[in-house]
Amino acid sequence: MTQPSSNSPFFARNSIEIKDNPLSPNGRFNRLSYLGWYGFLNIVTVIAYLALGVFVGVFSLNTFSINDRVMDLFSGAMGIGVLILWVVVAYFHIVFLIRRLHDLNRSGWLCLFLLIPIVQFLFMLYVIFASGTKGLNDYGAPRSSAVWEKILAWLMIIVMILSLFSFASLISFMSSSGELQSPTQIVQKGTSYF
Repeated sequence: MTQPSSNSPFFARNSIEIKDNPLSPNGRFNRLSYLGWYGFLNIVTVIAYLALGVFVGVFSLNTFSINDRVMDLFSGAMGIGVLILWVVVAYFHIVFLIRRLHDLNRSGWLCLFLLIPIVQFLFMLYVIFASGTKGLNDYGAPRSSAVWEKILAWLMIIVMILSLFSFASLISFMSSSGELQSPTQIVQKGTSYF
């Protein structure tokens, strides 16, 4: 019996490694990767806004307070910084959305649905909840999620659920009392029995 040749393409290991750059619109993101990178983008954005506020002098780290210059946020250096940061964040959000659409075997041009007010809500529900295609599709092979992407994605899911519950409880409180009251009024009404 003859041994298979080591240079035979059938028995050779596939040494071609797929290089995937998550910051490029080429490639695919499954649901957890999309939510993980979206969460990472939000964390970086908050840190960048705080750093910009400290740099310009609007926010003080010593007292954790906002200075009287709050109304000047969108003028001068702060305004330019906020505009540049907003453009960068919007670009990466669109890149992540295009990659998620590629996982659904859809064109990245569908991200233009974000410009239609009511449709954008339904579109984002579709993007978050729809299952990606299995195996190869028109946009390449599926990409597995890294551990940190999974952890950050589940943290984002927990934060979204807690936000929905807190918003629902706020609406319930406002509808039962008729209006949002000050804390002193709440204590006075709550302790009126005693």
